[in-house]
Amino acid sequence: MSTAQATLADTPTEALASVHEIRRRLNAKQLLEIPFFKHIKEQRLSDAELREFFLQYYSIVKTSYRMLAAGILNAKPEDTDSILHLVRFLDTESGGVPSHLAHYLRWAESFGVTKADLAAAQPNERSRAFEDTLMGYFSSNDSFVHKAAQLGLEDSAEVLIEGLDEGFKHYPMSTRTYGYLMIHLLLENDEDGHSAWAIESLAEDPDLFRRRDEVEAVYTNVYKAFEGVFNGIYDAWTSKAHAVAR
Repeated sequence: MSTAQATLADTPTEALASVHEIRRRLNAKQLLEIPFFKHIKEQRLSDAELREFFLQYYSIVKTSYRMLAAGILNAKPEDTDSILHLVRFLDTESGGVPSHLAHYLRWAESFGVTKADLAAAQPNERSRAFEDTLMGYFSSNDSFVHKAAQLGLEDSAEVLIEGLDEGFKHYPMSTRTYGYLMIHLLLENDEDGHSAWAIESLAEDPDLFRRRDEVEAVYTNVYKAFEGVFNGIYDAWTSKAHAVAR
């Protein structure tokens, strides 16, 4: 896009439309087509499969607040708007009462996975790749990169919760236990939640049109790393099943 075109297009309406076009084309909804989600929708998981799921998914849960803390620490001190934006996210991820982290610990514990189990968990190669990808982006002092990564993560997380909610209907859960999924479904993924915050912050960035290709590259990398966590979980399930069958 030329400078003149960018200037003409650089309005709030055009910027928001541009972000939505990126999201539509890159299509995080494809996450629901991977074997992991088909498996949890079609059958109940064994205790061993549930344990593997909670231990590896914990990489996403803990990285979701660690990356925000890294972004705050690495942000330029004069970029107060970006710092406030990250603090807003961090409060709901780990600082609020109750936070996403607290809800996750309750959810895992209800399936027999304790805090000690999570603390001792060793992320597999794909879970580590997710952690490295997100921490790498948020260790930058470039707030635009933070926003692009956040868009990819929030879109992926929104689809994830949809798939998990469908799959975990196989299990009776109390309201307290269901809190982790409920808080995303009812509070975070609606029109005033995390997804909306991520979209709006990027649409308001003056560099959006000049760096649109970079948004797409970062979004794609984040999506692939996110999907990789669940591909890794499914691979572990099938490997153990094949070992037992021998």
